[in-house]
Amino acid sequence: MPPTLNHTREDSEIYSDPNFKNAFEHVLNRCSDKALALYLSWRGFQENSSQSTIDSVQAGFKMLWDKACVVDGVTFHGKWHHNDAHHQWEGNLVLSAEVDDIVASIRHKVSSKGAEWKHSGAMKKEYMDKILAWSESFCPLDTPLQYICLATIGYKALPLGNTVAFMLWTRNYELLKLKHGDVKLDKTELSLTISEHNAYFKIHLKNCKGWQRKLDKGMREADLQSNHYKIYPCLDMAKACDTLLHLVSWMKWVKLVHLSQLMTEEDFLFPTIGINGMLQLGEPLSHDTIQKWINEAVVGSGIPRTFTMHCYHHSGMQYCFMFTPVGQRWTLVWVQWWGGWAEGEHHDTLMHYLLNELNCYKNNHSDVLQPVPHKGDHSLTGKAVLIWPASTEVLNMAHASITADIAALHMTVKEVKETLCSLSVDVREIHQQLSDMSNLVVKALTSASAYSAPSGPVLCQSTTGSNAQAMPITDLLLSMSLLSQIRPQRTKACASTSLLGVVILDMPILCPNGTQTTKSDSWRDIVCHWTEGEPWLDLHILLKDWPYHYYNGKSSCQFNMKYSQ
Repeated sequence: MPPTLNHTREDSEIYSDPNFKNAFEHVLNRCSDKALALYLSWRGFQENSSQSTIDSVQAGFKMLWDKACVVDGVTFHGKWHHNDAHHQWEGNLVLSAEVDDIVASIRHKVSSKGAEWKHSGAMKKEYMDKILAWSESFCPLDTPLQYICLATIGYKALPLGNTVAFMLWTRNYELLKLKHGDVKLDKTELSLTISEHNAYFKIHLKNCKGWQRKLDKGMREADLQSNHYKIYPCLDMAKACDTLLHLVSWMKWVKLVHLSQLMTEEDFLFPTIGINGMLQLGEPLSHDTIQKWINEAVVGSGIPRTFTMHCYHHSGMQYCFMFTPVGQRWTLVWVQWWGGWAEGEHHDTLMHYLLNELNCYKNNHSDVLQPVPHKGDHSLTGKAVLIWPASTEVLNMAHASITADIAALHMTVKEVKETLCSLSVDVREIHQQLSDMSNLVVKALTSASAYSAPSGPVLCQSTTGSNAQAMPITDLLLSMSLLSQIRPQRTKACASTSLLGVVILDMPILCPNGTQTTKSDSWRDIVCHWTEGEPWLDLHILLKDWPYHYYNGKSSCQFNMKYSQ
């Protein structure tokens, strides 16, 4: 017995009354309202049915007895009461105090626990990309093959349906009723490759919500095309939202691969899939199947939201109205037409029921403590902020921020200036050293040109050997002049050269500290100079890598003999 009923002695007698089983017969009795209250209590507290379910049951019983015929002069309209004059129960049992108390108790239970929010979230474009990536991870084939394979092996996903619903803003039951005859492929039927952006196909959404009601009321000629849509390629929206590519590929695949024949006008675009994997073209997918696929795809993709049949209806509209690139966003007039809403419907109604997230943003005042509030309710998406005149407070904040940035920039410039001053000192020192070297070279060349001698060769005797080589007198005088002006710093070489790294050292080697290497190790030094060089003694170019003209050109007197050895 439900704890919400008062188990008084009178109630116990009623529940044990033999007429209790006839509580809902054509003639109501004193047990009728108690039986209905007991049923509602069981649905609300034992089955935990939602408030909407309880209200539906209550409304159904009320309508049933309101439309019931008068039986034996008994009427079932009005408040439930006992007619003492006729000794019978009259009125509608739903309007009894017993039923009212039970319904109020159930409503209080739902309110105290907090009613679960059943409204569908919007299937955002990034969510669709995640679902497509998740479904392809199980079966990385094209969409038509994926549709069959995933449904057969248990990984329920329907990227094709997602794409069409997102673009047409359809509810699931509207999408499932689409037939092949509702799609006219025109230009795109010739090829699967969409080379022109102006290629399109038409979709006639016959089962759009409210369409039949408009027909019954009589529509103007201008309204007759309000549910005909032209679908163009959406190359900038990625694969997950390209309806033309998905739908054309699917229809071609069914025609060329699955059925080997063209679908008929009455075949459903989203048919039931048999146990053997064959499409049952005459039977559409069920709403429960689509909802199950959506739930599994959302969980598998890691999306922390709940989606129902309205998720694509809201998402496509919100994307076109708010999230497309600047300059491509739709106006409310376009939204109103594409969604199929009445012309007289107020824009605020569209904002509230269709763009619910934007409506929440406009009516969200959680940022009232913000120093510079956005005031999103003053304009659409807060655009009025861009044209408001700046207040003194805002200017002071901007001035403080700019002042801090300028101070930091001043410190940076000061550091750079100090670095440049230090570098300028180093540059002056280097310039002075180069100037001294230049003066020495000029002096050496001047001294060399002062000598006049035959141009014939003279012999230059090496410090270590007895062989002599011929050398022009001009080069010899120049070398001697340079040696007299520039004191050797690292080596005891017999002569210098204008080429950096071109030198053959005398053996044994004279170190910069004044010591000499042992004569017995000279052969090791020679091998090292031949294969490795000696940069610390100005021998930067390996002897084995010297070009021919190094030791047979103007410097042949200096290097030829040593190089040949």
